[in-house]
Amino acid sequence: MIQPFFKPYRHDKSQRSHRGAVGAFIVLALVTSAFLYFFIHQDDVRRGRTVPAVISSPIPIKPAPGQLLGVDARQTFSLTQTQEVAHENYGAATLPAKSGVTKITFRYRSSDLDGTLFTVYGRAYVPTGARSYPVFAFGPGTTGIGDQCAPSLENPKVANWGNYDSHMLMYASQGYVAVTTDYEGMRDPGRIHHYLNGELEGRALLDAIRAIKYLPDTKGHLKEGQVVVGGYSQGGHAAFWADTIAEAYAPDVTVKGVVGFGPVTSVKESIGDVAFGSTLNWIGPYVLTSYHDYYKADYGLERILQPRFHQNLTGDVLSHCIDSDIAFWGHNPNAVYTPQFLASINTDTFASDYPELARDLDKNSVGNEATSSAKLINQGRNDNVVLARQSESAIPGMCHASTGPVQLKLYDGTHYNTMILSLNDTLAWLKQVTGGERPVSTCQP
Repeated sequence: MIQPFFKPYRHDKSQRSHRGAVGAFIVLALVTSAFLYFFIHQDDVRRGRTVPAVISSPIPIKPAPGQLLGVDARQTFSLTQTQEVAHENYGAATLPAKSGVTKITFRYRSSDLDGTLFTVYGRAYVPTGARSYPVFAFGPGTTGIGDQCAPSLENPKVANWGNYDSHMLMYASQGYVAVTTDYEGMRDPGRIHHYLNGELEGRALLDAIRAIKYLPDTKGHLKEGQVVVGGYSQGGHAAFWADTIAEAYAPDVTVKGVVGFGPVTSVKESIGDVAFGSTLNWIGPYVLTSYHDYYKADYGLERILQPRFHQNLTGDVLSHCIDSDIAFWGHNPNAVYTPQFLASINTDTFASDYPELARDLDKNSVGNEATSSAKLINQGRNDNVVLARQSESAIPGMCHASTGPVQLKLYDGTHYNTMILSLNDTLAWLKQVTGGERPVSTCQP
């Protein structure tokens, strides 16, 4: 005879009475706790402040990429508050908010190429109301490599790294469930952030999309199959990589479109452009720290960086966030890089002079994605961070490989206002892509 997994409970009168009393006590305790919680935080809720989330333990399932680990905080913005925060970045270009927005800070799993799982922090911005919305997943620009530089820790009133709340509230208020994320290694004492490692950036973005499906606030709010990935600067690099690897890494996520705002498409060009007017003197130190740790290669730092910087490279890189990078690394590439390194850029002998570094930089380029997604690059003509010529040189490869439409739009702006200048055009493009239309392509026949 097969024994039951649980022994049967004997329902005598005293046991029923005891269980009823215990049950009533538990219900009363839960109701009282909930009342006290919302009584204590009612003023915070009314003013749109961040309120600690009531966290329940996640259902124990097998650890996997995209697994939601928990919710850390929820913050509700009224219609007026949403508009006010969007205005911080967009100023006169701010569009009327169509709804208030709830911001949820959450944790989820992503994975390394060897299957190692780690925790990443994300933020979802969900329009209030009963409708369902397309998803706009956004990669933030460079904030730093140190744990203290994670986008999820940004406080624009203290140090403005991009004010990503303002950007995300703008897009959420126009009818998108917006989600943005930290990257691998951020707020992780066990590893550093491996800056401009395209595969890891793309995985973080895709796993954030997977994770928000399990948030209570997004149930019934997500339109299946209507996902666009985007990003600014480093985040544009992440978005194009997410599109590249989606079919193999996250077949459950269908990317309909990808948009880059002043995106890094070639890490090699971004480093080399310091010799041609780019202000990214710090990008070489960032990439060298990241790639040396990840690829375990010795690139010969003494032949690349001036002694002041190669002797304490990792410490210097990890101790600065984007708001102090320019002040620390300066505007003069000759003060950061050796004459030998700059000469190899100017004479186009970089690949032969630094073969290991050139190899690893090339591993992380984008522009040849054989995908069907629609692609849009918004680029400032006067961008002196990611030069316009980098985006222009990426387009032919995208046009050749992609089966979807590819478009490059140039604006009379800089790196820092491209998102603002392109807002209306981007929203029109998003509406086409998520609505099943085919946007105009600027590829030559």
